[in-house]
Amino acid sequence: MTSATPGSASPGKRNPAAWGGWLATNYPGVLIAAVGGICSEAISQHYGAPPMLIALLIGLAIHFTYDLEKIRPGINWSARNVLRYGVALLGLKIALADIISIGLSPLLLVIGAMAVTMVTGALGARALGLSREFGALSGGSVSVCGASAAAAVSSVLPQDKESERSLAVVIAVVTLMATIAMIFYPLLVTALNLTPQDMGVILGGTIHDVAQVVAAGNAISPEVGTLATFVKLVRVAMLLPIVMGVFFWLGRGQQQHASGQKVSYIPGFLVAFFVFAALNSAAVVPKELTLWGTTASHYFLVIAITAIGVKTDLKSVLEVGWRPFVLIVIETLVMLAVVLGGVLLMH
Repeated sequence: MTSATPGSASPGKRNPAAWGGWLATNYPGVLIAAVGGICSEAISQHYGAPPMLIALLIGLAIHFTYDLEKIRPGINWSARNVLRYGVALLGLKIALADIISIGLSPLLLVIGAMAVTMVTGALGARALGLSREFGALSGGSVSVCGASAAAAVSSVLPQDKESERSLAVVIAVVTLMATIAMIFYPLLVTALNLTPQDMGVILGGTIHDVAQVVAAGNAISPEVGTLATFVKLVRVAMLLPIVMGVFFWLGRGQQQHASGQKVSYIPGFLVAFFVFAALNSAAVVPKELTLWGTTASHYFLVIAITAIGVKTDLKSVLEVGWRPFVLIVIETLVMLAVVLGGVLLMH
């Protein structure tokens, strides 16, 4: 049996001496990611800016620290493991009763719009000369929950400089589109003189990030805000099948055994996501623990995206050109067209 290299295993699986070695190897990078994440959250709360975008920008600004050998292990660990902890705890946001309460027709409409958006991402990426991975990453981000979904999808894609650059681009552009949607979509649904339920379906079914959905819905009324949030939870609940679909579609679900046979496996953090969602839906998780878990999920994701920013060279991000931007705009408009069109047709 070969011994693990420093920082390659989770600290929870090590004896005290090995855990101390892991800490000595990783703590400088983890500390930088954590401090950057805390700063981004403070800036977000003070100015109202999207925390994921601020985290990415802070990470990009301190990319020079990644040139230090003692920093890299902790940054790499944060970008990979802390990200997966955050995605797993997202399951605590899911409550089956809330999802069922919106009704079958809106539920099917939103799921259908997500499927169309994912297909648009795949076909659009091919038409624009972008990679399949970028199509899956952008499609998953737009159809599910913005930056958090982008991070989740990225975690099951091949980990290289290209994937890190793609993730940085998707987070930046999707956050921009979510902010634009948060401002203009409430004006659109109000001008159409729709019912509060229809407004909630459209806002929750089309705006990218959860925070922007809450803000856009409550800008109209508390009732619309609540309905929009419930619809948004449908999309968050679909994170598991979408990430698993990407996982198997792009061939990452196959592991070569010594016997030469390939077997499928499911990442542990996706299993944890499902377990947390099931427990929360069964109402066996205390509300205080659910609140703690969802808060921890948010901070884990902010820290992980800070680390991803640190790993990413801003120059390489700026070199991607206009095609990724166009693809994400198209996906956003397709999502809006399907949900809005479906709501209007139902009347």
